[in-house]
Amino acid sequence: MSYPFKLNGYIYSPKTKAGFLRMKRMGIPRPLFSIQDRLQRVLFARYKVLIRKLLKDLKKQLVQNNITLDSAPEDDSLEALMKFFEEEGKKLAEENEKMIGRINLNTIANTLETQWLQEEQPEETGQFVQTVENIFKTEQEDYLGRLFEDADDKTRKLIISYSIDKEKFFEQNLENIRRLYLNNSLERIKGEEDYIKRKILGRIIDYAEGRSDKLKLDDLSKEAYETGLNVTRLFARDQMQRFNKACTLSTFQNAGVTKVKWVTSNDGRVRKSHKELNGKIFDVRNLPPEVDDYNCRCGLVPVEWSSD
Repeated sequence: MSYPFKLNGYIYSPKTKAGFLRMKRMGIPRPLFSIQDRLQRVLFARYKVLIRKLLKDLKKQLVQNNITLDSAPEDDSLEALMKFFEEEGKKLAEENEKMIGRINLNTIANTLETQWLQEEQPEETGQFVQTVENIFKTEQEDYLGRLFEDADDKTRKLIISYSIDKEKFFEQNLENIRRLYLNNSLERIKGEEDYIKRKILGRIIDYAEGRSDKLKLDDLSKEAYETGLNVTRLFARDQMQRFNKACTLSTFQNAGVTKVKWVTSNDGRVRKSHKELNGKIFDVRNLPPEVDDYNCRCGLVPVEWSSD
C-alpha cells in the first residue's frame, strides 16, 4: 500500500504507524477504532433523521408558497426527498427568476428559523442517550487494559501501586468523567445540529436577500447530507481522543503523578504550536491550553510522582 492512504478517518504518512507504536510504548493508548466507528454510525443515523425532517419541512414550505414546478411527491423518505430536491433544483436553475419570489423565500426562512432554532427543544432522553453512554463505558472499561499493553515497566508499576482506597476513588472519578463527557457530547451534538440547520437557512436567506443569484436546492440538500457525514466523522474521532486523555490524566493523578512530559505523534500533521511543546514538562494540574485543542493527538507521559 502506497502513502499517503486513508484508514479509520486518519490520513497515514510513513511516520504515522511508527508514531502510533511509539505512543503505545510510552503508555498512551489510542481510542478503539471500533468504538469510534460505532459512535460515528450512531451519530450519522441520528443526523439522517434530522436532515430528513429539515428537508421535509422545507418541501412543505415550498409547496405552501407555490414555489415548485410540479406537484411534490408524498413520499417523505430521505431518499425520495433528496431526489425531489435534485430534480427541483435543476428545474429551478433553468427557470429561476420566473418561478421564485424572493419575498416568499424570506417568509419561508423566517418560518423555518422559528421552527428549527427558536422553539424550545426537549431534553435528551431515551435510547440515543443510553447508546452514547454505553459507547463511553465500553471505551473506559477497555482503557486500562490498553494502557498496560505496551507501557514501560516504570509506568506499569506506577499504576499498579494503587491502594484499595485509591482504586475505589479512581473508579468513581472515571464514572464522573464519563458522565461529564456524555453531557458534553450531548451539548456538542445539539450545536452541530444547529450548524446544519443554519447552513440550510443561510442558503435560502442569501438568495432571498440578493447575496446569491441562484437558489440551488439540489446542492443544498446534498450539502446538508455531506455536512452531517463530515461532522459525525470528525466529532467521533475528537470526542474519543478527548475522553481517553481525560482517563489518562485521572489515572496519573490518582497514582500520584505530579509532572508529565508532552509528546507528539511526530508526523507531518502535528500543529506547529503542539510541536513546540514536544518534550516539555508540565505540572499535571496546570497543562497548556493546547491539551483541549480540537483533534489533538498528543500524549502525556509521567516523569515525576510522589510516594504518598
